[in-house]
Amino acid sequence: MHSTDVFISHAGPDKLLIADLLSEKLQAHGLNCFLDKISMEPGDYARDEMTKAMESAKVGVFILSPEFAARKWTMRELRCFLRRRIEAIRSGMRPPTLIPVFYRLSIRECRELDPNRYWDDERKNIFEVEKFFSDERQREASTDTVKRELQELADFTGIENEVGATNLPGDRFGHDKRAHLVEQVFLWVKKKCEEDSSDEVREVLNASGQVGTQAAVTSTARCAVDKFTPCIHAEHNPDEIYLQLNSRGIDGSPNTCEARLKEAVLSTDRNSHIGATATGKGGVGKTCALRAIAHDDDIKAQFSGGVYFMSLGKDANVGRLIEQLCIAVEASGGKQVAAEMREQSELRRVLTKMRAWFNTRVCLFIIDDVWAVNGIDACILQKLSTLAAATGDIRERSRLLYSTRDSELKQVGKRVTFEPREREGNESVRMLMLASGAKPEEANNPRCKEAVSKILKLCAGLPLALNVAGTGVRYMRGRWKGEVSQAWEAYLSKMKSRNTIRSERPGDGYLLSLDATLHASLEIVESGMGSDAERLGQFSFRKIHRSLCVMKKQDRMPLSLVRDLWEMDYESAEKYAIQMERVGLVDLHYDKDCGWVRMHDLTHDFAVQEAQKEESVTVWYKKLADVCRQGRGLLGMTESEGREGKDAREKYVFENTYRVLKQGGCVEELKNLFLSARWVKAVIQRGSVWQYEEAVKDLNSFLRNTGGSESLLRDTGEEGSVYAMELMMRAARLSVPFCGESSAGIYFQLYGRIKHRAAELCSVQRILEEIEEHTPRPWLQPVSECVGRAGGSLVEQIVLPNIVYEVGMDSTGGVYGHYLNPRRTRITVFAQSPDKETKMTELGNDFETGSRKLTCGCVSMSKRYAVIGYGDGTLQFWSVSEKKVLWSVCGHESAVCSVAMSGDGKRAVSGSWDRSVRVWDVDTGLQIGDALTGHTSVVASVAMSGDGKRAVSGSWDESVRVWDLDTGLQIGDALTGHTDGVESVAMSGDGKRAVSGSWDESVRVWDVDTGLQIGDALTGHTSVVKSVAMSDGKRAVSGSWDRSVRVWDVDTGLQIGDALTGHTGGVYSVAMSGDGKRAVSGSLDKSVRVWDVDTGLQIGDALTGHTDGVESVGMSGDGKRAVSGSRDRSVRVWDVDTGLQIGDALTGHAGCVTSVAMSGDGKRAVSRLSDGGVRVWDVEKGSTVHLGKLKDWRDIVERFLNAEDLGAVSRTGHRRKRRKVFASRRKIVHEREDGSEAVLAQLESTVTWWEVDDNHGVFVAAAGKQVVIMKLVV
Repeated sequence: MHSTDVFISHAGPDKLLIADLLSEKLQAHGLNCFLDKISMEPGDYARDEMTKAMESAKVGVFILSPEFAARKWTMRELRCFLRRRIEAIRSGMRPPTLIPVFYRLSIRECRELDPNRYWDDERKNIFEVEKFFSDERQREASTDTVKRELQELADFTGIENEVGATNLPGDRFGHDKRAHLVEQVFLWVKKKCEEDSSDEVREVLNASGQVGTQAAVTSTARCAVDKFTPCIHAEHNPDEIYLQLNSRGIDGSPNTCEARLKEAVLSTDRNSHIGATATGKGGVGKTCALRAIAHDDDIKAQFSGGVYFMSLGKDANVGRLIEQLCIAVEASGGKQVAAEMREQSELRRVLTKMRAWFNTRVCLFIIDDVWAVNGIDACILQKLSTLAAATGDIRERSRLLYSTRDSELKQVGKRVTFEPREREGNESVRMLMLASGAKPEEANNPRCKEAVSKILKLCAGLPLALNVAGTGVRYMRGRWKGEVSQAWEAYLSKMKSRNTIRSERPGDGYLLSLDATLHASLEIVESGMGSDAERLGQFSFRKIHRSLCVMKKQDRMPLSLVRDLWEMDYESAEKYAIQMERVGLVDLHYDKDCGWVRMHDLTHDFAVQEAQKEESVTVWYKKLADVCRQGRGLLGMTESEGREGKDAREKYVFENTYRVLKQGGCVEELKNLFLSARWVKAVIQRGSVWQYEEAVKDLNSFLRNTGGSESLLRDTGEEGSVYAMELMMRAARLSVPFCGESSAGIYFQLYGRIKHRAAELCSVQRILEEIEEHTPRPWLQPVSECVGRAGGSLVEQIVLPNIVYEVGMDSTGGVYGHYLNPRRTRITVFAQSPDKETKMTELGNDFETGSRKLTCGCVSMSKRYAVIGYGDGTLQFWSVSEKKVLWSVCGHESAVCSVAMSGDGKRAVSGSWDRSVRVWDVDTGLQIGDALTGHTSVVASVAMSGDGKRAVSGSWDESVRVWDLDTGLQIGDALTGHTDGVESVAMSGDGKRAVSGSWDESVRVWDVDTGLQIGDALTGHTSVVKSVAMSDGKRAVSGSWDRSVRVWDVDTGLQIGDALTGHTGGVYSVAMSGDGKRAVSGSLDKSVRVWDVDTGLQIGDALTGHTDGVESVGMSGDGKRAVSGSRDRSVRVWDVDTGLQIGDALTGHAGCVTSVAMSGDGKRAVSRLSDGGVRVWDVEKGSTVHLGKLKDWRDIVERFLNAEDLGAVSRTGHRRKRRKVFASRRKIVHEREDGSEAVLAQLESTVTWWEVDDNHGVFVAAAGKQVVIMKLVV
C-alpha cells in the first residue's frame, strides 16, 4: 500500500454524499487517500491498515456530525491525529495537518457539545444508540474527554458549511450545496498537501522499473525543521568607545543622547508605537549608541526574543535590506525560513515571512543608517514597522530602533537627535582620553594641557574625530621614545599640517573636522617612508587607503580581495591593514577564518575625495574589475553548485559585479554577462534574484538613456538585447519557486520560459544554445510548453495575512478588497495605492454572532463603503472611514451568495440562494424595484457596471444574465454555453462586456448588447490528464478526465487534429501502437476505444465487456491487438480490426488491475494488481504463465516479453530504470551512479503519469491539465 497523503474520517451517513466525492476528487488529483474499506484490498486486515494510514497520513480531514462525535472509531481517529501532532511538535518534526469540516456539527456545537440534543429519524438519542454512555466507552474516553477533543479540533481553521448543505433527500438544492462544500474542502486539502510535498524528499519505489498509473513515491526524509533560538545579534563596541546609557540628571531624567534613546526603546507609553529613531549628522555616535543598547542588560531583560542588528548605509538598495533581514532570521535559527525569504521578489512578502517567523516573540530590531535611496522609498520605516505589530500588551511588544541621516525619510517612533559634544566639555575630554589610552588627569597635566585643548577644538566635539585622534595618539604613545606627554604635541603638529576642513553639505553650516585627524593618521603610518615614496612608485599608505574608495558604504571587503587590489601577498596586506586600524583609518575583523576590512561612512567619503584628487575613482574601479576577472574569470564562478562552499572573495565579487563593472565603464561586458544563462543560473543558485532584477532594470534604463530613442536602439541592435535581458530577469523571477540548486533543474526552467521568443530574437536563441551546451547531462529539454512563459501578464502579487474574498481595481491602478480572519469574526478592508502604499481598516468584531453566518462582502471602488451578506439573507451597509453600520436589512429569503457595488458606492446588487437578484440604494438601505428573477438555481455571483446602470449575474443553472437596473428588466436572453454551474462573473466599466468563469473549467467573454460569446472557450484538456503514452518518439497521446483523448507532435509540442471524443466517463489510460498510427483508451465508462491517429476517427465500436471502470490499456507493436485491465479484477484482450474479445476474460487477480502491457507480437500480456502482484498471461491459451512480484518486474519483462519488442511495449517502465530518470510529485529526478539524486526539472503541477522512450530520448508526463513533452539529452 502506498504512503497515505490524506486520511478522511467520517461517520457512515456522510460517506456516500460527502466523503466519497471528496476522495474521488483527491485521487484524481494524484493524491493517495484512505477512505475506510474502499482503500483496502481482499486479504488486508482492516484494523492494521487503518492504523497504518492514521499514523502516516500527512493530512487528516474530519467530516463532523453528531454521529462522528458519538461513534467509537471516528473519535479514535481524531484522537490519533491529536496525539501525533503533540508528539511531532515536541520532537521538532512537522506535525500532521488537521482540517475539520463543520458539516452537520458547527464550530459552536463542537465547543459546547450536548449529547442530549441529537436524535435520529426514529426519535432515538444518537449517543445512546451508539452506546456512548456505556461503561466500556466511558472507560476508553469519558464524555468530558470527547468534549475536550472536539473543542481542540474546533480551534483549528476549518471549512464551514456556509451554504447549509444537508443529507436530506427532500432538499432541492442538496446536490449543489454538497458539491460546493466538497469543492471548498478539495481546494484546501490540495493546497495543504502541496505545501507538505514541497518540504519532503521523495524517491520512487520502482525497483527494477515498474509499470504504474503514476510514479510510486514515498517519503524518505524531511527537511530539518527550524528551531527558534533567541540571540543578541550585534557587534560589541571597541573598549575605547565612551558611552553613558544610564546617565541621569538631577531631575532623574536621562541627560545623554544614548540614555534618552535607551529610555525611548524601553518606554511602555502607548503613544510610543514601535520604538525610536536616532537622527543626526554623520560621526556623532549613533551607530555606537545602537550597538551599546543591543548589549545592555535592561534591554536584554525586556526583549526575551533577542536583539537583531542590521546595517544599511547610503549605498544600500532593497536587495541589501532583504539580505540583512534574512541574516537576522538565520541568527535566530531560521535557516530554512531565510532561504525562503531570499527566494521572494517583493519586500512585503519577505516581511510577511519574517513576521510569521518571529510571531509573538518580543524582539528588538535595530536598523542602522537608513536612507531613502536606490529603490528604498521614504516610507520604508513604516513598512518595517510591521515587524512590531501592535498586538497584545504594550509591555510585551517587539520594538524597532533606527538611525538615519536622511531628512527626507518619514520617521516613526520617538525621535532622539544626536549632536556634536561640547568642544571642551567633559564628554569630549573623556572620549579623547579613553581612545588615547591616557589617564583622564593627563588632560590637565601642564606639559600637555595646551596640546589636548587645541586637539579638542580641532575635533569640534565630533565623536568620530575624537576617536580617530585618540587612536592616533595611542599609536604614537606606544612608540614614543621620549616623554610620553610630548606625544600630544607631536600629534597636534600633524593635525595642523593637514587641517583642511570640508563641509558635508555646502551651506548647511555643519563643518566636519575629520579630515585633519585622518590626514594625521596617514602621516603617522607613513613616518620613515619619506614624503616622495608614492611619487617614486614605492609603497604608500595613502595610495592603498584611497584604493578603498571602491568599497560600498556600511559594507566590508574580504582581505583576500584587498591584497590583490593592493598587489601584495596576504601576510603583507594583513600587516598594513592592522597598522591602519591602529590609527583609526579602517576596521579589521575576522569572521569564519576570513579577514575583513571596513570603514566608517565618513572615512569612506574621505577616501573617495582623495582618489578624485589623484587618479579618479573610475581608475580604481577598473583596477578592481581586472582583479575580479583573475583566476576562473567572472563566468567561472558559475560552475559550482548551490550556495554553500563559496569562499568570501568569490561571494563578494559575485555580489558586487554589477556595481564594479558599471562604475568602471565596462557596460558591454556587463550586458553580455546578463545575457548569459550561466550567470543567471548562478544568480538563482545564490539566492540573488532580487539584486539581479534591480541591476537589470538599472542597466536597461542606462542603455535607453544613453542609446537615444527607441528607433536608434533598434538600428544599433540594442533593442533586442534590452528585451532579452528583461525576459531573462522575468524568467529567473518566475523560476525561483520551482527549482532547487541543481544546474539542470534551473536550466530547464529558464529554457522553458524564454524559448517562445527564440524565433524572433537572436539574443534569446543564443541563450538557448548556451543552455544546450553547458547543461550537465542528463537534462530535460522542454519541447511543449512545460512551464509558464516569461514576459506574460503577471505583474505582481499582494500578500495578505488571510484568504482574500473580494478584490477590485480602481481607475488609477490601485487595488482594493477585503479579507476575513480564520474565525470569520472580523473583516479587514485593504487598499493599495499605485505607489504600493497599503492601508488596512478593520470593521469591528461583531460578525457571525449567534447563528448568523457571514457569506460574502464587497468594497466600493471609492473605498468609502462596504456591503456584507449573511446566511440568513441579511445585508449590512458599512461606512469604511467611520467603521460603523449604516443600514442592516433583510431582503433575501435565503443566504446571500454574492454582492457588488457601483463605482461611486451609491448602488449595490446582491445574489442569493433564493435564485433572485436584488438592487439596493446604499444611502437609504432600501431595495430599488422588485427582485430580478429568471435564474432556476443559486445565483452564485453578481457584478455591476461602473455607472451602476447594468448588472450581470451567474448561476448554478449554467447561465449568465444581464440586467437593466433602471427598468428592472433582463437585457436579451440568458447567455448560455457553459456546461456546468457559473461560479464567478465580472463586467466592464461601460457595461458592454461581461466575463464568466464556470465549474466546467472555462472562461467565456460575452457581448452584452448582442448576447453572443466573444471567441472560443480555452482549448486543450479541461480537466486532469490521467495518462500519457508514446510510440516512436514522434507522437504522444494523452487521456483526461475531460473524457477526451488528444494526440501531440513530440517535436513541436502542438496538438495533432481535434480531440478524440466518444467516452462518456473520464479517460484513465491510453497506449499507442509501435508505429504511432493507432491509439487505445480505457475509461471509467467501462469501455475500451481504438482510434486511427491519422484520421482522428474511432476504429469500430467501443470494446465493451468490463463491468467496472477500465484502469489501464496496452497495445501490441502492430496495433492489431489491445489489452485492458479493469476495476472488475479482469484482464481482457481485443482484436482491434474486428472489435471482438479474444477468448474469455483473464481472471485471477484478487483486486483492481492497475496496469497492463503487451508484447510486440500481441501473444503475451502482463498485468499488475494494486497490491503489487504481477501476472504474465499467454493470450492464445488464456492461461497464466507466471506469477511474480513488482520488485521482479524487470526480470519478468526480459524473460517473458521479447527483448526486441520492448520498444513497442506500452509503459513497461523498463527504460525508466535504464535511464534512472523518474517522476516524483512535481519533480523529474535523475538517480546518479552513487545513489544521489538531482532534480532535472520541476513542473507547476503534480505529475500523475509519465513515460520515457529511451530509443528516441523523449520524456512525456501528465501534469495537471498539461501534457508536458521534453527531450532527454544525455
